[in-house]
Amino acid sequence: MGPKLDTELSDGVFFAPTKLVAIGDAKRLVVLAAKQMGVVNRSDLVRAGVSWKWLRGRLATGEWNRVHRGIFRLGCHQLTRDEREIAALLAAGEGAVLSHTTAARRLGIDVPREDSVQITISASRNAKVPGAKVWRSRNLSSRDITNRGCLRLTNLARTIIDLASVLDDGWLRASFDSAIRQNSANVSWIWRTLNTSGSGRRGVPRLRALLEEYHQGDEVPDSALESLALELAKAVGHKPQVHYNVLDGAYHVAEVDLAWPKLRLSIQCDGWGHHGTRAAFVRDRARDRTLFNLGWAVLRYSWDDVVDNPDAFIDELVRSYELRAKAMGAADGPPVSFSANRKRRFSTR
Repeated sequence: MGPKLDTELSDGVFFAPTKLVAIGDAKRLVVLAAKQMGVVNRSDLVRAGVSWKWLRGRLATGEWNRVHRGIFRLGCHQLTRDEREIAALLAAGEGAVLSHTTAARRLGIDVPREDSVQITISASRNAKVPGAKVWRSRNLSSRDITNRGCLRLTNLARTIIDLASVLDDGWLRASFDSAIRQNSANVSWIWRTLNTSGSGRRGVPRLRALLEEYHQGDEVPDSALESLALELAKAVGHKPQVHYNVLDGAYHVAEVDLAWPKLRLSIQCDGWGHHGTRAAFVRDRARDRTLFNLGWAVLRYSWDDVVDNPDAFIDELVRSYELRAKAMGAADGPPVSFSANRKRRFSTR
């Protein structure tokens, strides 16, 4: 039986008592959707008391839209990142969490751009979600999970370990360094998590090497750009010092990002945020002239130089290192030669 028709009003036919119930159900569904960034699944429809027939009508008008099978969102605008991520979690089902680069961005960790949503589920389950990369884990536990609003995701320590399995050396350093800049206590947290659940995982030796560097007292780069440049700078065969303070007697001249003090060779990483103003432009050039008068060579590189064209960066840096070593005779080892196997390429996605 269909809803009772009331034709006595001048406005025409409408569903009298049933329409009021349907409006109440629709409001409940909207309330549920508001708690989940505008996205609902089939179980939410049942909880709200909304029928599939009702939703099908709203899908036809565009008031609601299908995102994945059994996953719907309110509105017809282009999907936002929030909506894509919550929709992927709901589609992946019970126990799914955001992970890898997707979790890293939510946690404020520097990672390369990645368009797909990264999700981890239990190894005992299987799920396919269009537009998402679904990982399966045998050791995903409640202690590895945190929340950001209505989103479930891997915590910082677990996320760093996951990243070690998918990122290249440069981006792994950048991610690790950004986590340490947030809180130096994260080092101990990552160590503990690595010891309890990192055995046998890809990338663990590289992550342990970064942790060892930090325990040796090495400075942590200030930005992802510095971290990536530091990784590439290893191509010269001699690791540079990070945040080296140049002195003229007792007078502090400058802190340079990366330096080989014996050669008086330095690298400055010019991120737009700190070097993109007129005042910064003038200040940087004045400091370069002061360093030049003290015998220092300053090489300045932007994000595009380091990330988009790493081979040219390495080639120029190695040649500069060799020329300084030859001119000053102060290298702490034999000059190095540039070779193709030193070339590195970072993902810019």
